Amino acid sequence: MSLADVAFGLVMVGLSAYLLFGGADFGAGLWHLLSRRRADKDVIEHAMGPVWEANHVWLIFVLVMTWTAFPPIFASVMAAHWVPLSLAALGIVARGSTFVFAKAVPDQGWYAWIFGASSLVTPYCFGAVATTVTTGGTSWLSAAGVYGGVLTTALCAYLAAVYLIWDARRLGDADATLRFQGYAVLSGVVVGLLALPGAVVFGVRSPMLIVSAAAGLASLVLVLRRRYVAVRATGALAVVTVLWGAAETAGLDVAAAAAHDAVLQVVFAALGIGAVVLVPSLLWLYVLFQRSEPPARPRPL
Repeated sequence: MSLADVAFGLVMVGLSAYLLFGGADFGAGLWHLLSRRRADKDVIEHAMGPVWEANHVWLIFVLVMTWTAFPPIFASVMAAHWVPLSLAALGIVARGSTFVFAKAVPDQGWYAWIFGASSLVTPYCFGAVATTVTTGGTSWLSAAGVYGGVLTTALCAYLAAVYLIWDARRLGDADATLRFQGYAVLSGVVVGLLALPGAVVFGVRSPMLIVSAAAGLASLVLVLRRRYVAVRATGALAVVTVLWGAAETAGLDVAAAAAHDAVLQVVFAALGIGAVVLVPSLLWLYVLFQRSEPPARPRPL
């Protein structure tokens, strides 16, 4: 295995983490937009509160790794898709700002609308770009781009619903637990109906999709049987294998695009030093969050 392969593997790990954690945040914002029940919004706000900005560290990691380890790929993607990527970045800023502003000015209802709309725009744009690159297309507005954007948004909504089931139960809200259970089943079916036919149409033949389909079916069974902790693992597996299957299909020549081995060695050394601080900090944040109690009277968003 070459240093280029290791670097590409690290990029994929970062993308997987961003999809699983940041994607769940985007999906939670979408459910926040669609829900009309204050109880559901309270669960979502409490779940996002401690980690809504920390999850973007994975996006920063992917960007830095790509432009240092694979400069031609980074330059090509950024030059060809600067419009959707700029919209995605704007969505990240807008949703983060409105999440904070709504707490300070709770009577401004349009903050909540911008928060939800941005949670839709950002994953759609990321998914459209990723699918266009994977399929060798040129425009994020093509059929492949639109399909990828819709599928990515649906994956984020599914992840969020799966994660929020346990959060609602942990907060003692039985009605919200059942509603998020229904959202998980609904969005899971939608993802399945999108992913499998799309794989056939766009020629995705990766074994990862078989794993994804099996994990997705297992997740539906676990949700219906109320195995809310186990379904977090199978749901995450179902989603992340879609990403890895798409990457396998893309057939990127990472060796030709990789930086010199001397550069990659420096990148790995810096990454190792940073990981000593970053990884334990993130783990501790999640531990503290799972132990925390919701505020007595949360302000509306």
